[in-house]
Amino acid sequence: MTRKLILATVLMLSITMVSCTTKPKDTTNSNSNTTVEQNKDSNSSSDTSKEEAKVNKIKLSIYNIDENSLEPNESSTIEVNESLSLEDKLKELSKTVSEKKFDKLPIEVKSIDTVNGKKVATINLADSGTNKWVPKFQGSTGGAVTSNTLIENFLQSNNKSRGEWIDGVKFLYNNEAIEYDHVSDLSTVKYRN
Repeated sequence: MTRKLILATVLMLSITMVSCTTKPKDTTNSNSNTTVEQNKDSNSSSDTSKEEAKVNKIKLSIYNIDENSLEPNESSTIEVNESLSLEDKLKELSKTVSEKKFDKLPIEVKSIDTVNGKKVATINLADSGTNKWVPKFQGSTGGAVTSNTLIENFLQSNNKSRGEWIDGVKFLYNNEAIEYDHVSDLSTVKYRN
């Protein structure tokens, strides 16, 4: 009986040791302009080369909106090349927001205009007549979550390391003003605090 207990203990310890020593997979995107970063611990010699590569990058936050409080919470970050134009930085952000928050529905950066001395981006939510955005505009909570998700992610109000950025944002749906009651915040220009 004791022999079986010792054997079981040794087996359990060896399984534990093997499972604790496996290395997590690297979750960074190989795209040279954008890196999606998630929390991970690793002590490898390539960390110093990664640090050098990040010198010319800025972090942009990706926000979730709490359905109860409608407050933004940072869920992840992306890194974009600091030397990109402001429009290209917005395009990288829109691509990530589309993929992570809106089931890859198209989000297009139409223009960046100066209005009363402030940079205002115009963003088009496109669906080519398939109406896939429409369910995102429905319902009080769903519409508010959609509005706040888009506004917070593009304004980056809580992000202090964003570098040069837009002051305001307005949204279009298929290149026209948005006329849905529950996402009325998207039809006007929203400015950073």
